[in-house]
Amino acid sequence: MPTKPIYQSLNPQDSHNDGFASLIDQFAIYLKARCHKNTTLSLYLASARHFLFWLTQHASGSREIDPKWVREFIEAHLPVCHCLSPAPRSLKTTRAALNQLLLMQGHDRLHAPDKPASAEVEASLRQFDAYLRDVCGLAPTTCRYRFRYVRGFLDDLFGNQPLVFKRIDAKSLICFITRQSHHYQPASLGGLTCALRSYLRFLQFTGEISATLATTIPTPANWRLATLPPSLNEDELARFWSTFDRSTAIGKRDYAMARCLADLALRCHEVSGLRLESIDWRDGILRLEQTKSHRVDLLPLPEATAQALIDYLHQGRPPTSSRAVFVYHRAPRGEGVRKTTVRGAIRRAFCRAGLAWSGTHILRHTAATRMLQGGTSLKAIADVLRHRSIDTTLIYTKVDLPQLSRVALPWPGQPS
Repeated sequence: MPTKPIYQSLNPQDSHNDGFASLIDQFAIYLKARCHKNTTLSLYLASARHFLFWLTQHASGSREIDPKWVREFIEAHLPVCHCLSPAPRSLKTTRAALNQLLLMQGHDRLHAPDKPASAEVEASLRQFDAYLRDVCGLAPTTCRYRFRYVRGFLDDLFGNQPLVFKRIDAKSLICFITRQSHHYQPASLGGLTCALRSYLRFLQFTGEISATLATTIPTPANWRLATLPPSLNEDELARFWSTFDRSTAIGKRDYAMARCLADLALRCHEVSGLRLESIDWRDGILRLEQTKSHRVDLLPLPEATAQALIDYLHQGRPPTSSRAVFVYHRAPRGEGVRKTTVRGAIRRAFCRAGLAWSGTHILRHTAATRMLQGGTSLKAIADVLRHRSIDTTLIYTKVDLPQLSRVALPWPGQPS
């Protein structure tokens, strides 16, 4: 027999559904406060009613919104759902709606489950993550990619079997790296080997292995100085700037974010992490606190960047209590943007300009190249880029082709 329609089964007037009807009302208020469009709001409320109806039928009368029930609903019920319309069955819509419901209830978002691992492997990974953060003091992004690489190695070696440290030897490490070398570029493969060495140092730190095992990991060949760092020339940069529609609020925001990347050589997370108090308008200084090296850095604020920020803050930024400089203009309206928003804005601008690039780091390279060609010293460029060693900045000495052509010697055998 067909299942009873979910709108009837969770009618707010039904006395036995008072608790869930109240939850639906709270959810509607929550979604409106985040400025979701009416069509999105209706779909999310329908998805929530669908889930809550299923919960009353399959969770022994439980009224707790728990991530485990949400996961079971999405993985077990949706693929075979026969609930009558208007029960949404779209995985993307339902997952998005129930993620918002979990956030409202104080839970984390629902993520795709990792491959099952033994309790020993999970415990070692948690300790390794704490070691990276608390002992090594690494940036969150670095911690995440090292954690991901090490998890892949442990999954490959142990699967769901218990962790046995004696099985981690030179042969298993080299075999894993050799297999992975077919799937990674040299720079990424270097990141993999760096993560494995870091895990071995952690095991040495905890006394689980000997001190010599980390030295058995080979270093992949990657000649970092063999190529020129990519950068935009003046024509490409002009095309890039022309793609931003600065007559709209979002266009003003995206243009200001792009100026921060291209003029100040900031990283994505540094742009998304800018606060109103980060800008000293009187002295023309930008204060950076969420940096890769966990230092507080002060940068001069160029006039073009300052004008873009002023235009956005005065004419584009929506009213909000958030202290973030750049905020969402759609749901969740008024909240600070994430670094993925910065990446997306730049990727779309490159596409509109007909440029082949998609990443944001080329704007950092462009800033360094323009400073060098403008006569800025390597030490000053290193300070702006916040390089710990000036050797990292030396790669840009190869980019100033007009200067290099002045000192180039004639090719042997050719007329001078």
